[in-house]
Amino acid sequence: MEFARRKWLAALIVFLAACNRPSVKPARLAASEPKIRATVITIQTTMPPSPKTWTHTIVIANDRARSSDEVDEWRLFDFKEESVTFVDDLSKTYRKISFEDVEAAHRASLSQPLPEGIPRAQFVVGNAQKTLQGVVAKQSTIRIGAYQRELWIASHPLIPQGLFAIMQASEPVLSPLAGVMRQADEALIEVKGFPMSDHAELPYEKRKLVVDNAVVKIEKGEVAASWLKVDGGYKEMAPARPTKAISESDGIQRK
Repeated sequence: MEFARRKWLAALIVFLAACNRPSVKPARLAASEPKIRATVITIQTTMPPSPKTWTHTIVIANDRARSSDEVDEWRLFDFKEESVTFVDDLSKTYRKISFEDVEAAHRASLSQPLPEGIPRAQFVVGNAQKTLQGVVAKQSTIRIGAYQRELWIASHPLIPQGLFAIMQASEPVLSPLAGVMRQADEALIEVKGFPMSDHAELPYEKRKLVVDNAVVKIEKGEVAASWLKVDGGYKEMAPARPTKAISESDGIQRK
């Protein structure tokens, strides 16, 4: 039992680091490229006690969105077609999957049986509210053992309501023990707003692992039109069909 708990803890640390990885800046865009008007969300990441910060942006225009923290392999979210395009710049290929199939595949990947005695995460929507980036955000908390993640989620007129949810659903599942987050994850892929603040912490041995993501700016600006397009020379690959997911409705609490 102790070995299983240690294995779960190690997997959770990997999960925490992967979901809150520091971001890299995109390549500099040529000044001569055609531009489009877009909403640009700037997100700052800090990992106390380190003084270093990282920033990345999410660009939204013409019902499409893309994050700058993905290089070589990236996702293009299309809210008009309700699809996610997974692009591989190295192999020059892409595959387009509907939101529905993305969610089904994500649920299936979290449905693997877990060892007996492994705890499950709980998702709690609280009553606390505060104003961030000019909108009212509501507190939600994920807890599992000593791990805690606090999100302040708000609806912003410049951000598609389902953006955060589909970004969560289309993230790869990196550990066979990621199912410990199944109930909380189910709540996250139903979220209609966007986290203006996202704080995660996990005590580990004699220190505490902390990751903070905060929206620091939401503004209109010009971006390269190619940023929200797939290169015309890339080859489309057939998407894999999702397997049937096991659904669980328990574990979500609302105050």
